[in-house]
Amino acid sequence: MKAENNKTKRRLTFHWGIAAAATIVLAVLVGWASSWSTGPSYGGRYGEAWLRDVFAPNGAGTSQTSAIATFNQMGTNGIAFLVESLDRRETDWIRFYRVAYGKLPQSLRRRVRQPIPADTLANAASLVLLNVRDDSPEKSVPRLVRLLGAPNPRTRLYAAGVIQHYALNYSKFSFAPFRPELVRALADTNDWIRIDIALALEHAKLGGPELLPAVKPALTNSDPVIRNAAQVITRQLEAANKAAPPNHGP
Repeated sequence: MKAENNKTKRRLTFHWGIAAAATIVLAVLVGWASSWSTGPSYGGRYGEAWLRDVFAPNGAGTSQTSAIATFNQMGTNGIAFLVESLDRRETDWIRFYRVAYGKLPQSLRRRVRQPIPADTLANAASLVLLNVRDDSPEKSVPRLVRLLGAPNPRTRLYAAGVIQHYALNYSKFSFAPFRPELVRALADTNDWIRIDIALALEHAKLGGPELLPAVKPALTNSDPVIRNAAQVITRQLEAANKAAPPNHGP
């Protein structure tokens, strides 16, 4: 009787093992299929695959260069995909996929995509946006401004950096309609975000008395890079305030 019970237990353990392995493999396969078919396509690959190439560990820089060139070719669809990717989030599915991937044997891991943290992909999207030309900033800027209110501080940081880049490089685009939202972003708790938004307002000739008070707290930041940036923009703002009165919309 005891031998029969042991055999039953072994059989159940074996079946549970097969079921668990099948679940893991299914999770990986479904994740692989769904994640690679996201975003606009170019050259037979979807935007998600190109975005993953930006920080590819074995690309030696060539994958990043190719990805940036590809998104340049995608045009407005590629830009829209990148802007939305700034707000990548860790979902339950992504966490489950990462756990499932970690339980796979090495031989199988090489056959499926490696999970990449959502923040890494958001960072990749911000890098690409700083290196491609946007022919329709009027479509991108409203989305970017909305992201300044995102609950994820990293999303707000990436959006602020891209907005500052747009204000500097798209001088013909008017940021005036977005000044209220940009001024609200000057109250962000992140020093870098406030610095980027202050620079954006200054580049867009929408500066006002709010800029200096927003930047000055960063002068005592523990990060020397942030302190130096705050010092530079503080000097710029003080010089601008002496040279001319603020010029901004209502």
